[in-house]
Amino acid sequence: MKIVVIVKEVPDTEAKITINGGKPDLSGVKMIINPYDEYAVEEAIQQADKLGDSSVTVVMIGDDNSKKNLTNVLALGAEDAILVKDAALAGSDPLQLAKVLKAAIEPLGAGMVLAGRQGVDHDWGMTGIALAELLGWGHVGLITGLEISGDSFKATSDGDNGKMTFEGSLPAVFTTDKGINEPRYASLKGIMAAKKKTVAEKSLADLGLDAAVVGGAAAKVSFVGADLPPQKQPGRIIDGDSVQAKVATLVDALRNEAKVI
Repeated sequence: MKIVVIVKEVPDTEAKITINGGKPDLSGVKMIINPYDEYAVEEAIQQADKLGDSSVTVVMIGDDNSKKNLTNVLALGAEDAILVKDAALAGSDPLQLAKVLKAAIEPLGAGMVLAGRQGVDHDWGMTGIALAELLGWGHVGLITGLEISGDSFKATSDGDNGKMTFEGSLPAVFTTDKGINEPRYASLKGIMAAKKKTVAEKSLADLGLDAAVVGGAAAKVSFVGADLPPQKQPGRIIDGDSVQAKVATLVDALRNEAKVI
């Protein structure tokens, strides 16, 4: 079975993001594979090992700088990768990206697609769902367990008061949540092998897509701006000659300044 896993780059979760001109300034910020996507990659590799006679292809929308992170994913055990890069993709929304992914994935004849539940940059969590709809496949989100038997699947996800179980047939799209597995680290052997693996670079034209259907001008959802949260007021120490005096000052401040009582 061909298993496809979608990954994306996001700013390092430990990086300090500054705002410049109403937009996050990512210059000099280290980009990493989206943490939720790491679970999807691990699940794809584990499922391929269980099923036998299966392979994992990684698909990423990015740019030339994305190749390093894509190679890192290949070092984990995926067989090959597709990097979709095109300047026209700047400002694309999740639905537009799903259309691009559909065009890249459809020719592969995949039996299932795995992706992280959401990106930790915008937290939209929409691309995997939109991809399933465009492909006409079933979708189960936030999965914490997946069993494949022939052309059937059983997927579980955590609910508020227990687990939910879903059954269906392949092909299907699954978005993974934490707890489904423990992502592996790349071995030295995997790192060396990744250098010889194929990364096919595709443009929108290669995928048969018109650049006019993507990008900020055609997006249904656009990024307007960002602001840092207001700075918190410093704490206040209440002085007084006695406990009673301090309490009286505190009550007065809460009633007349904060107006909470």
